[in-house]
Amino acid sequence: MAFSLIQLVGENLFTQRVRDDQRIAETLSEQIGDPLVALDIDALLALARGVADENGARVLVLDPYGVVQADTRSELSGTRLSNREVERVLSGSAESDYGFYDAGGSGGFWVRSALSLYENVRSMNGLYAQAISRGGERVGALVYITPVQEIYENLRSIQLQILSWMFVVLAMVLIVSMYIMRAVTRPIGDLSEGIRKMSGGELSARVEVRGHNEFSDLAQAFNSMSERIEALDQARSQFVSSASHELKTPLSTMKILIQTLLYQDPIDPGMAKEFLNDANQEIDRLSRIVSDLLTLVNIDSGGMKLNIENIRLRALLDEQIKRLLPLARENGIEIELEARDEVSVPGDSLKLQQVIYNVIDNAIKYTDRGGVVRVQLSRSGKRAIVRIADTGQGIPEKDLPYIFDRFYRVDKARSRATGGTGLGLSIVQQIVQLHGGKIQADSTLGEGTTFTIDLPIQP
Repeated sequence: MAFSLIQLVGENLFTQRVRDDQRIAETLSEQIGDPLVALDIDALLALARGVADENGARVLVLDPYGVVQADTRSELSGTRLSNREVERVLSGSAESDYGFYDAGGSGGFWVRSALSLYENVRSMNGLYAQAISRGGERVGALVYITPVQEIYENLRSIQLQILSWMFVVLAMVLIVSMYIMRAVTRPIGDLSEGIRKMSGGELSARVEVRGHNEFSDLAQAFNSMSERIEALDQARSQFVSSASHELKTPLSTMKILIQTLLYQDPIDPGMAKEFLNDANQEIDRLSRIVSDLLTLVNIDSGGMKLNIENIRLRALLDEQIKRLLPLARENGIEIELEARDEVSVPGDSLKLQQVIYNVIDNAIKYTDRGGVVRVQLSRSGKRAIVRIADTGQGIPEKDLPYIFDRFYRVDKARSRATGGTGLGLSIVQQIVQLHGGKIQADSTLGEGTTFTIDLPIQP
């Protein structure tokens, strides 16, 4: 772009000079024809010098053979001038011609290109040759020579300025490019470093989010992914730890009971029967834990398949309440059912029975004698709502967000006393979600807890 601009500027400057010289030479050639034909040297010199002095130029008048008849500097008079422009004009090949010459060295002229700005150029001149005609006959040629060194100097100055600015712009472009490349590659480098750390097991690795662009979106997605992976890893570790603890407790209890019997000599039949009964209960508890763990593994692996059918929720609730009614009466608790609407939902009957049974069973276990468990069925738009509320002691607010976590117990001592594994609500939540529904718990300490099960209705 810089060199193209220099060329355009040079062409414009020299084209303008050619036009000016052409105009002067044409005017003078019209005036000088008659004195040339008459060989009036004094008149020729007078006309030529008047134009030369006015424009700071040099004028030569040549006859048809190229011999100089008049020279404003009186240096080449009587000599034959031969160059490309003069030969073309005298031969009739052109009416006029123009060239640029460097008047240096050993005298004489040699051609230089107008745009070849050599440092050794000392005195550039423009030479304009114009035919002199009279009565349709070419009687000679006018050579008009003007200095154009100033144009060359100006053009060289422009060239240097443009090149200087070009290098300044180039430097700025390089700096900006380096900044942009750093801005582009740094987030990629940070992301690569984060991935490398995660691959090495450092799940807490995070990437700094800068600005608001595609890279920041990618960094946020990576951070979100790493947070989830870290949370899953922590949950897995916690699950393994909790499962190990839950399995170890009944095994330790059975080991103590069996060791006590082994070291008892003689064995008391009554004590042996009592210890064996306790060991049997621990085995049942261990069996429930393993069964619940297998259920969760089956859900997590996607192996649990639902046998979808149309289920009438009112009938399902009635059936589960009848199953739990003896347990409720044994604990002095009333169960009330209020079905406002007859609602059907698509789902797996056995799995939904497990959901309702577990939630009502929990409500009974954690409600004091004389309390009430209320079961409500209603419809809200295209959703079936089942609410199971108790009048128990309630759940502390700090524990409420975690009650669906695996092995989480609000009152650990009481939960184990009632035979709970700490997995029931987690299984309930998973089954409800498999049916496209959701479950939530609301509780007020000292007043009771309400579980709300929201399921899609049969279309």
